[in-house]
Amino acid sequence: MVGVTLLLVGLLEVAIRVRRAWAERAPAGPPTYVVGDPRKESWNAEYKREFEAARRLNWRSYVYFRRAPIEGKEISVDSMGYRVTPQPTEPAVPVARVRLFGGSTMWGEPLRAAHTIPAEVARRLQPLAGAGARIDVTNAGEIGYVFTQEVLQLLLDLRAGIRPDLVVFYDGINDVAAAVQRGVAGEPQNEFKRDAEFRLGRQLEAAGSESPLQRDVRTAGTLARLLFARMAIVQWAQARNAGAPRVYVGADSLVASLVRVYEQNARLVEYLAAQYGFVPVYVWQPTLHVSEKQLNPYEQQLRTAIESDSFQVRVQQVHQRVPRLLDSVMRNIAPGRFVDASGSFKGDTQPVFVDRTGHNTENAIPTIVDTFWGVLSRETAHMLLTRSAQAVRSKPSNY
Repeated sequence: MVGVTLLLVGLLEVAIRVRRAWAERAPAGPPTYVVGDPRKESWNAEYKREFEAARRLNWRSYVYFRRAPIEGKEISVDSMGYRVTPQPTEPAVPVARVRLFGGSTMWGEPLRAAHTIPAEVARRLQPLAGAGARIDVTNAGEIGYVFTQEVLQLLLDLRAGIRPDLVVFYDGINDVAAAVQRGVAGEPQNEFKRDAEFRLGRQLEAAGSESPLQRDVRTAGTLARLLFARMAIVQWAQARNAGAPRVYVGADSLVASLVRVYEQNARLVEYLAAQYGFVPVYVWQPTLHVSEKQLNPYEQQLRTAIESDSFQVRVQQVHQRVPRLLDSVMRNIAPGRFVDASGSFKGDTQPVFVDRTGHNTENAIPTIVDTFWGVLSRETAHMLLTRSAQAVRSKPSNY
C-alpha cells in the first residue's frame, strides 16, 4: 500500500510539473509582431544566454548583492559588480565622472550593451568633454534595487574613495512595488525572502549543546521539509486552499510613507553631495501602470493584466499619486534637479514597454534620456565651466 501510494504521488507530481511546464511555454502575448520588442530580435537568443550567465550573484553587505564578473558580447560585468558601458577609455583620466543608479531599467534589462540608458548618456556626454577629453559613465544600476539601496551603494562607493562629479538616481517602480509588498516604504523588494533565508540559516547552525548526531538529524529534517515544500503537488494544494485574497495597505497610507522615505533619502544624498562635491539628479521613471501613450495590442494586453491583479492595481494606484507630491517636495530639496518622467510618451505610438514591470524597448531609450538630458547636460556643462575657470585662476602668473 505504501509503494502504491508513493507511485501515485510520484505520477501526480510528474503530471503537475509537465502541465506547468507546458503552460509556461504558451505564448504570453498576441501573435502580432511588436516592432522594437527585444525578445523578438535576432540577437535575443545570444543575449538570453549571457543574461542567464549573469544571474550569478555575490553577497554584498548592506545592499544584499551585486553581480559576479562576466565578459560577454552584450553583457559584461566588472569586478565591482557594475555592468560595463561602451564608451571611450582614453585619455586615462576623465574630466568628469558620472554614476547612474537605479533598478533593472537602469541596469539595462533586456537591452544590448550599447542601448542601455547609461550607454545613451555616455554618447551624449562625450561632446561636452571637449577635444582630447572624455567623461566616464558608470552604470551602477542593479536589478531589483530601490532608492535606499542605491543611497547605501553610493555611500559605500564614497567610503572606498570613488569620487563622482554627477550622480543620477532613476527610480519608481521598484520602490512602489516594495512598499505595496511590505505595507510600508523604505525596505528592499522581497524582504520576506531575506527574512526566511536568515531563519533557515539559524536553523542549520549548530546549537551549543547539540551533539554532531543531533545536529545532522536536525539538518536532515530541515532539508526534508524544504524538499517537501518544493513539490509541485504541495504547491498545487496550497494554491487551491489559499483562502481569502490578500488585503493590501491603503494607497493613501503607502503614498505618504513612500514620499516621506524618498524625501529623507534625498536629504541624505544632498548632504553627501555637499561634503564630497558632486551634483545629484533625481528622475521618477515612466511605467506602463500610468502611461498615457497609445498602447499597441501587446501593451494593452499587459495593461489589462495589471488591472486584473490586486497587487498590480495597488501599485498602479500609488503610482498615480506619488509623482506630483514628489515634485512639490523636491523643489525645496533639489531645486531644478528632480525630473518627473512619468508623463513621457504621452500620445506616443512607438512600442515602449515589453512587460508589466516597465522594461523598455531599445527604441524608447533615447526618449527616456531626453526627459532628464536638459538637467544633466546643464549641470555637466556648469561643472566643467567652473573647473575650467578655477584652473585659469590657479595658473601661475608670468609677472
